[in-house]
Amino acid sequence: MLIFKVADLGGVERGTVLLGGVGDLLTPGWATASDEGGERLSTEEADVRRRFPKIPSMPVAEVVALEILSTLGGPTMPLEWKDDLRLAAESGVGPGRTLVSFTYQEDRKLAKIKNIFDVILGREEADRYVILGNHRDAWTFGAVDPNSGTATLLDVARRYGSLLRSGWRPRRTIIICSWDAEEFGMIGSTEWVEQNLGWLTAKAVAYLNVDCAVQGDGFFAGASPQLDDLLVQVMKQIQDPDIKGTAVYDTWVAKSGGVNKIERLGRADSDFSAFLHIAGVPSTDMFYGDVFTGYHTALDNYKWMSEHGDPSFHHHVAIAEIWGLLGLRLADDPVLPFDYLSYATQLLEHATALNTLLDEGLSLRPLHTSIDELTTAIREVLEGGQKFQELDDQYSVSLRRHAFNDGLILAERGFLEAECLQGRPWFKHLLYSPPKNSESKFSFFPGIANAISQAAHSTGKEVHFSIVRFRELLELFKGQLLLTERGKLI
Repeated sequence: MLIFKVADLGGVERGTVLLGGVGDLLTPGWATASDEGGERLSTEEADVRRRFPKIPSMPVAEVVALEILSTLGGPTMPLEWKDDLRLAAESGVGPGRTLVSFTYQEDRKLAKIKNIFDVILGREEADRYVILGNHRDAWTFGAVDPNSGTATLLDVARRYGSLLRSGWRPRRTIIICSWDAEEFGMIGSTEWVEQNLGWLTAKAVAYLNVDCAVQGDGFFAGASPQLDDLLVQVMKQIQDPDIKGTAVYDTWVAKSGGVNKIERLGRADSDFSAFLHIAGVPSTDMFYGDVFTGYHTALDNYKWMSEHGDPSFHHHVAIAEIWGLLGLRLADDPVLPFDYLSYATQLLEHATALNTLLDEGLSLRPLHTSIDELTTAIREVLEGGQKFQELDDQYSVSLRRHAFNDGLILAERGFLEAECLQGRPWFKHLLYSPPKNSESKFSFFPGIANAISQAAHSTGKEVHFSIVRFRELLELFKGQLLLTERGKLI
């Protein structure tokens, strides 16, 4: 099979062809050992073999693909295909008169990878962690993916270093991460999360990811809902790199039609995946530029970046400022800036969207009731948080505030399914893990989405069970939030 990308400007897009989840496919659901003695699956086991496509494939440039396609005979190619492919002549879907010589050479081996970390120890809550990360491996030159993000991460680290030299230390510990082997399936970050899952689940505040920092114009962001308000606050503080006297937030809202367009991270295409989908750590992902036609090709180079992508490198600076300030707020604010009302609003929107796709016999009224109860609980929690904002750092107050923050941290973990999603040990988040069916209409409720996609081959019991199970986890989510009541002032 020959694979190409429309409008690739002559480039050949590289990428992994592994099927399924994230991380080392020989250790699905557990960490890869740093030595040769650790437990691994055999490459001949069925669970491993099904991750490899059975049809050999090779990427080619668009011009090569079009030349081959133009020679095909057989039934006429559908009109919409020809429009997308820009084929001038009449073409079929095969067979054709052209013979393509295809050589496939496999190099299957184990290789060592290296993640790199920098740690800024917190002064008061040193065992609570704010994590910033970017990967540094690339398919080609990687000026966009990932080096725009890597350069930005180094700039954030430099700025934090300047603060340290001035005498500052964060309230909570900051970990800066450079991941390896992301392009092969987020292996570096996933294995580290699996290796440290215990303390990450208990003590990680948030994970802030940047992959391709700059690949064009326009700011884009994805986040867990409780980080929406913080992200907006930070964007309002950062100068827009293109319009003097304007904040990033203003141009972002204007471009999206006046509606906050923060994406949800129900995809598994960068290093936030393991943190959110496995460990339940609230996460963000952000970048400039929606579409980059040179993605994963040799055109992803410094020449393109310096002449077309970001000639002044001001977009890089803007991402560094947003990223760095997000980290500072999460590491330094006495009360964590989590707004769970955004979560309740988002859950209600998701439930409304889900309702349009369900059979008449299935009711979401109990789920709506749970969301209403959650909203009431969140308002109570936020009132307690506001009181803590107004108090000094007395010892007794600090202890109760610490307990309050822990409730905010642990709430997201309430959405984790202990046994993972059915048939996928690398995904546990029942709200924002990727659905099993790539054609799913959902970017949320993966368990329900999978049940609906299977409903044509089974009864509706699986859908009902998935809804009931999510409601149970929603109650757990609410319970985790209400743990903050232990720290609430009376």
